[in-house]
Amino acid sequence: MKKENIQITRYERVDDDLNSIISLHKLISKDTNLNEHLIYFDTNFKFYFRNIITNKITDEIYVIKIDDVLEGFIHFKIFEDTLFLNNICLNNSCQGKGIGSFFLKHSLMLAYKESLINFELDVFLSNNKALKWYKKLGLKTIKKSVWMEINDNHQKLNNETSTGIYYLKDGNGFESIFFKTNKIATIINNKTILIHDLNFIDKIQNQSYILVTNQDVNELIKKNYKCSELEISTRMKGSLKEVLHNLNQINAKYS
Repeated sequence: MKKENIQITRYERVDDDLNSIISLHKLISKDTNLNEHLIYFDTNFKFYFRNIITNKITDEIYVIKIDDVLEGFIHFKIFEDTLFLNNICLNNSCQGKGIGSFFLKHSLMLAYKESLINFELDVFLSNNKALKWYKKLGLKTIKKSVWMEINDNHQKLNNETSTGIYYLKDGNGFESIFFKTNKIATIINNKTILIHDLNFIDKIQNQSYILVTNQDVNELIKKNYKCSELEISTRMKGSLKEVLHNLNQINAKYS
């Protein structure tokens, strides 16, 4: 079979491909119970991601084009000696063909610096295929977090409990909830409230919103909140050099 013309480049300025990259983000959680509850579905995400593109110190984005058509992207974040795979996504038509391994290997080679020692990422346990792939690359689980939906315990708010609560846009342009100067939640598409600090949950008027968090909910359960598990995310870590070595060993179709 004839090989297509494949180009892997760093995406450093906004162009006509931005809309395709934004759309690809929505595939990341498509088969999970978090679908439509993450920031990728918020109308502000496109504007937020434009700023990410220009932040060339801590963020590196790579795209893959096949026959001049954008088919996927990779987003790395750099934390001291760690290269963090924030996201990787390919169009459905490119999955299961070895293109992902090829894309990741060449993107890592472009992003590689001697100062980067570790490679980390988060993956949902429900994504068995990705989980097996990352284990094959030599990554090991170092911690897990549980995403929960929180059901109201039917306690009614009054003016006293809601004192200090403000609804404002955060520095990234997302509609958010603040207690005094501390951001405690993000509002996503007027549908979901993603809670970052559960200490203030009694002050949040959820109205018709779905409440979601990846924080420890044990104290909420004691207060008669009903919580149901949506997804489990696992943080995986390994040696960057080992990951590159293992990618080189994979007999991918496009290697």
